[in-house]
Amino acid sequence: MTPALQLAGFLSVFLVRRIARRGVLRLPSVRWTIALAGLAAFVGFCAFGVVILRQLISEPEQLSPLLRVVGVSTPLWVLTVFTVVRVLFMKASDLVELTFSFPLTNRARTLGFMLFESLVVGLGVILMLGALVTGTISIGGFGILDQVITCLVMPSTVAYLVASVYYLGLERLLLRLRLARLRAFIVPVVLAATLVALYLGVSTQSESVLFAAVGQGGDYFAVQLLFADIAASHGIMAATGIWLAMLALLVCAVFAIAPRQFDPTRRFAIVPRLFGPTEFGAYFAAHIRGIETVTVCGISLAGSYALFLADIRLPPILLLAVTVQSVYAYVSTEPLRACGPRRHGPGMRYVLVIGPQLATLAIIAPPISILSALTGARLDEILSVVGFAVSNVIVLTLAGIAFPPEKGNPFSVIAGAAVAGLVTGTIMLGTNLLGLPPPFTVGVMLALTLIAAALSIAGMDRIERTSRHEVVV
Repeated sequence: MTPALQLAGFLSVFLVRRIARRGVLRLPSVRWTIALAGLAAFVGFCAFGVVILRQLISEPEQLSPLLRVVGVSTPLWVLTVFTVVRVLFMKASDLVELTFSFPLTNRARTLGFMLFESLVVGLGVILMLGALVTGTISIGGFGILDQVITCLVMPSTVAYLVASVYYLGLERLLLRLRLARLRAFIVPVVLAATLVALYLGVSTQSESVLFAAVGQGGDYFAVQLLFADIAASHGIMAATGIWLAMLALLVCAVFAIAPRQFDPTRRFAIVPRLFGPTEFGAYFAAHIRGIETVTVCGISLAGSYALFLADIRLPPILLLAVTVQSVYAYVSTEPLRACGPRRHGPGMRYVLVIGPQLATLAIIAPPISILSALTGARLDEILSVVGFAVSNVIVLTLAGIAFPPEKGNPFSVIAGAAVAGLVTGTIMLGTNLLGLPPPFTVGVMLALTLIAAALSIAGMDRIERTSRHEVVV
């Protein structure tokens, strides 16, 4: 157990010290500003939950149906955070390789990663459910904690371990089928498909659970509420005992099903040499050959086609998923910029980083827009989403320059994406609340995009001059 705890501690230290001191986060003032802003946002989110819940619910007796309905969807929230963390771990292959320098058994390494991963997933679930729990306690007092634990906490921990067994089983299956080299593509797709299936399942259960909880229907059994039902019938101690037994069994299942090879071979050997003769083609190939780019493009196309088959009228918002890769563009093209003599100025080097992303967007936008138009989306709606996607590429590229990943570890870019989303979302929310005309919103986004491009060029130039010891830090 001690080596696993040491590994989990090492990963935590790596996340806090190494990643939190890259890019603009090297400045303590910036770190504290972002930390305080995040804390203030979470406190405000919880306060908002208290106000809204008090407007909807006045009696503590009304909290039980609410907790049961939320408890039904808890596995969906856990799997959502688990999927994000798992995909980030798959992106951070260098971080995994660092652990191989420790004298650890495969079992200890699995347990260490599971402890660290459960901490990250737990923080994500707390952030999502914090407002609900705070509002519930403010109305029902600490006497409602038993129901909070049985309806939310216990199902969440069990759902995480079930998700771990499911993921490790998928890894073992890919190894058995000799498809481990495609795991970076197959695993996110399977997890995303599972999320969709789970969403459809829990959404159909919510109404039945609510009617059963308020006594307007027959009894309805949902496995997510097993511990709540046991606590209601036999007491909280009985529910706790069964919960601990299930945790022990699931942890044993994790060890039993974990593949012997901790990090399966991850190579995607097909290199598009078609683009090699030109410099722009080389940058474009470096961007488009990434398995992550192929994955998001495939998911966007498949999702748009599914929306078309379901006849759901929606602008092509799935196009925004293609732009998420922009936070990695600067780091992933670093080897190309380091090759050969420095022939271009900062502006041209920035064009080589941003150009392949816009080219990919230009390729993927027409089919998705056509599918969206066939569902009835208007032309102005489609153009506004495409324009926002272009702006998103430039803003997220700036986030990737200001918050660069550490040794391929993508966790630091979460801070960059969060800051970019916070700034952009605040501007969009402000213009909507003030009822300003669309041309004003477009003008604000255009100005924001131009500022992001200028800051990106200046940031790239400063980073590269610093690496050549031309700037004293």
